[in-house]
Amino acid sequence: MNVESSAPRTMQPSRPLVNLMRLAGIDFHILQTLLQRSWAILAGGMTALLIPSFLSPLQQGYYFTFSAVLAAQIFFELGLNHVLVQLTSHAAAHLQRISKTDFDGDFRWRNAIISLLALSSKWNSLMASLFFTTMLLGGSWFFIETGTLPMSQWLTVWVLLVFAFAINLALSSRLAICEGLGEVGQVAQLRLGQSIIGYSILWLLLVYGAGLWAIVAVPLTNAVGTLWWLSQRRLSKSFGMRPANSTVDSSYSSVRDVFPLQWRIAISWVSGFFIFSFLTPVVFAKLGAIEAGKFGLGMTIFTAISTVGMSWISAKIPVFSGHIARQERSQLNSLFYIQATRAVGVTSLCSAIFLVVVQLGGHFAPMFLDRLPSMSSLFLLAMAAIGNCAIFALAAYMRAHQEEPMGLVSITSALLSISSGFLTAPVGMTAILAAYSGIILFVVLPWTLLLFLRYWRQD
Repeated sequence: MNVESSAPRTMQPSRPLVNLMRLAGIDFHILQTLLQRSWAILAGGMTALLIPSFLSPLQQGYYFTFSAVLAAQIFFELGLNHVLVQLTSHAAAHLQRISKTDFDGDFRWRNAIISLLALSSKWNSLMASLFFTTMLLGGSWFFIETGTLPMSQWLTVWVLLVFAFAINLALSSRLAICEGLGEVGQVAQLRLGQSIIGYSILWLLLVYGAGLWAIVAVPLTNAVGTLWWLSQRRLSKSFGMRPANSTVDSSYSSVRDVFPLQWRIAISWVSGFFIFSFLTPVVFAKLGAIEAGKFGLGMTIFTAISTVGMSWISAKIPVFSGHIARQERSQLNSLFYIQATRAVGVTSLCSAIFLVVVQLGGHFAPMFLDRLPSMSSLFLLAMAAIGNCAIFALAAYMRAHQEEPMGLVSITSALLSISSGFLTAPVGMTAILAAYSGIILFVVLPWTLLLFLRYWRQD
């Protein structure tokens, strides 16, 4: 499938810029993903500056702990969106795009995608309902038991925040299918627009004293924007009707096709919550909301940095799957090597720049440094971010084969993260991050590399 044909025509950049983009391996889809994620860093940095100015240390702790607790939506999505990208990419590799919204080709592949739309819509609607109920009750209990702010200052915010996240969960499967169809750049454009509007509202709310209400702006904007964008796409009409004389049943089955891959990926995804998000609530409960605010801010910054580096990989996941579906092994390996090198290189460079900026900027804005972890803690987070980027790249290559080899790795690292978090919490934040970084660099990364080599050496 010629996915590049789906890219909208825009003003042609200058020749030097074109050469630079070609050297960096940046096409439309990578460019849009980079713009979205670079904006996320800029927006996150601006937010990081505003939060210490307009939220109290206690409110900052609630702000980041809200986000960490809501990351538990991964228990309800259970890796389905990743599976949808893979299955859709394999089917779309046999189709041709004949217009912005229509596809042509063998009916069995068109029908396969239609069946994915139906299956995923039912599943995500059910999971979104369960997520809303569970987070509303369980999250409220957690903050009542461990928090110090009066309920009147956070409960209504929490209810609206959970509702917005539930809507986005219900809609996420359709965006995943669009990405599988080669519309990675278009989805990134949507997310960029949503983010610009959402963060602009968030900043205004902070400046005008809305307090914790500001956190609702981004997820609520995402929900409204996605609803509008999908209403323009009409995915179910993009693949035509079943031929009258067709007797082929090419529908995907949740039991036969989706679940066998999903449950393996779900193990990794759920484990990811304990690896990346679980520690912030632990710090909140053990060290208090103020320390949780510092910890959450540091984690958020380096997660954003590694996400930018991952753009070179995530934008090409449908292409990896297409190469595998067509048995184009040499093209797959060549593309992956180039993209992975760029991803890790960009993450390393951005991490180093941030550490230098913090070191120098602390002399001019000491209040900002007071809201961040120590420099030693930030260095440990930087090393973990680089390791996580490499792990993501290796795992994406393996998962493009419609397999999930990371289950045992993820479970082991999650258990290590949970136990080390509780054991090191009494010592302090640097001890927590030293254990976290050690698990990423000396357990997860080498193990993932060994698994990857088995796939890399396939003929």
